[in-house]
Order: sequence, then structure tokens, then C-alpha cells
Amino acid sequence: MSVGDVLCATSKAGLKLEAGETADVLKAYPAERLTPQLVAAIREHKADIIKIIREDEEMRRTGVIHSERQVFELAREFFAYSRSSGF
Repeated sequence: MSVGDVLCATSKAGLKLEAGETADVLKAYPAERLTPQLVAAIREHKADIIKIIREDEEMRRTGVIHSERQVFELAREFFAYSRSSGF
């Protein structure tokens, strides 16, 4: 599962993701909506998800992904950036 797939899956599950301002902490809530598969996927892509959240201007203020629109915009921006920089 790619980081974009993970962000889409968390959005579809109604989860909100929150990154710590300085520590590499990622929280997903409400916890009862987390499946073992989502937990594993979030852990696998934790660093990328935190980076995406911190780089987004709207989320920099709130630290939370609030909508499916944000998920798709962030995934599109992240993948365009990755392709242009060779990562």
C-alpha cells in the first residue's frame, strides 16, 4: 500500500490524523475505526505522513487532516514532488 493509498483509506474510514509539532508522533482517531491493516500501513508510512502533514500550510496550523479533499490534494502534491526530485 502506498502512502497515498493509506491517506485515502484513513479518510474513507473517517479517521483524523494528527502529527506532533516537533516529535515524530502520529495519532489517528477515533481509535475504534483503526483496523490492524490500517495500523500496519500507517506505521509503514509514518515518516512520509508526518512530512506531508507538516508541509501542508493548512495542516501546519491545525496538525489534522480534516477532509477527503485534503487527502487527495496532499497525495497529488507529494507524488508530484517525489517524481520531480527523483524519489
